[in-house]
Amino acid sequence: MLGQLPKITQRDIFRPMLKDFIDPSHELILLANTIDWQYFEDEFSHFYCADNGSPSVPLRLMVGCLLLKQMYNLGDETLPISWVRDAYFQYFCGMTFFEHKFPFTPSDFSHFRKRIGVDGFEKIFAYSVKIHGKDVAKQAKFVLSDTTVQENNTTFPTDAKLCKKVIDKCNKIAEREGIQQRQKHKKESKQLVQATYNGNHPKRSKVAKKAKKRLQTIANKQLRELDRKMTEEQKNRYKEDIDLYQRAVNQRKSDTNKVYSLHKPFTKCICKGKAHKPYEFGNKVGVITGGVKGKKIVLAIKGFIDNIFDGHSIEPLLNQMKFNNISLPQELVYDRGGKGKKAIMGVKILIPSPPRKSDTAYQKRTKQKKHRRRAAVEPIQGHLKSDFRMEKNYLWGEDGVKINALMSGCAWNLKKMMEKLKETFLQFIFNLFFQKKIIPIWNVI
Repeated sequence: MLGQLPKITQRDIFRPMLKDFIDPSHELILLANTIDWQYFEDEFSHFYCADNGSPSVPLRLMVGCLLLKQMYNLGDETLPISWVRDAYFQYFCGMTFFEHKFPFTPSDFSHFRKRIGVDGFEKIFAYSVKIHGKDVAKQAKFVLSDTTVQENNTTFPTDAKLCKKVIDKCNKIAEREGIQQRQKHKKESKQLVQATYNGNHPKRSKVAKKAKKRLQTIANKQLRELDRKMTEEQKNRYKEDIDLYQRAVNQRKSDTNKVYSLHKPFTKCICKGKAHKPYEFGNKVGVITGGVKGKKIVLAIKGFIDNIFDGHSIEPLLNQMKFNNISLPQELVYDRGGKGKKAIMGVKILIPSPPRKSDTAYQKRTKQKKHRRRAAVEPIQGHLKSDFRMEKNYLWGEDGVKINALMSGCAWNLKKMMEKLKETFLQFIFNLFFQKKIIPIWNVI
């Protein structure tokens, strides 16, 4: 059953209301009063039964906490600590009085993400775009696009580490199913992994190569022993896991679709040509932002499981804009990695290229200015990573890649909205007291 926040209109003699001692001009207060919270009630109420079961976490409280978590780069476990000591966080989530205890457990975040799925977070992101009103249509005429890498929360993959993890996983399966093993190799496998460190050094290369080969032998031995001693029912239960372990142990350098992580097997090795980081282990994220000057809005953002060609990310992003009822742009500027089609879904794709002989000086300057403008998407991607939790994905499963990307774009848009509301409020105060020209604030916002 869907829970509701208590509608308190009467004051408490022992507790002051939040609105009595907070700053009404704070950007979080302005944003909380601007967001139509009923929109989320209407969109997500069908995920809950009408009158059965105990009440759930109220939707405004849950959605508000998810937005705060992304906007202020907090985790599921760290948000409750900040929420309890911040009155503005509590007002944003719909609280009336100051609360000294977080109202639900952090595990409810995971349950809610599974409940509404990727489609639900698409609706949250769509609202973060629509809340900007006329600015969306203004920025959507000429847009910029690029891809970046959202790394997964995994260790740097090596064959030795993967073999060691496979050995540990096989031991856990045997212990759980009551299978008697001839040898567990716990101590030996740990020493062998240590022997592979700094394996490129001339004095250690021979020892490291031998240790790596021995780890592979032990891992295959453990897998064969499980295959011999497990029943058919147990084999069916662990079929996907065993297949993944065999792929991880026996893969070669030239193989495609290699395994880089056992708990996130969809992780890809992506090379973006960075001198300081040649390879990144995660998934690609495509972004479309407005191209006009001023506060840019993330109009579309999407996480991809496959390591697709950069140019193939344009069409899914345009489809997302169309699905969210955002008018498609006339021109989209991309870098040379997007070579291929000159137009997609009626949108002209601009790729840097030498000017034509027939181009006038004005046309050359215009093209050069547009392609220079494309670089404005790079700092946006940097802020999405460093400030809005897209640098590393801590969420579980393939859906976690898409959800984290969507919420990062949503947090960016709401931050831009907060800045806009703050500037509008200050302008209203200035006009009120210094210019003696009163403009209704609802006409300005």
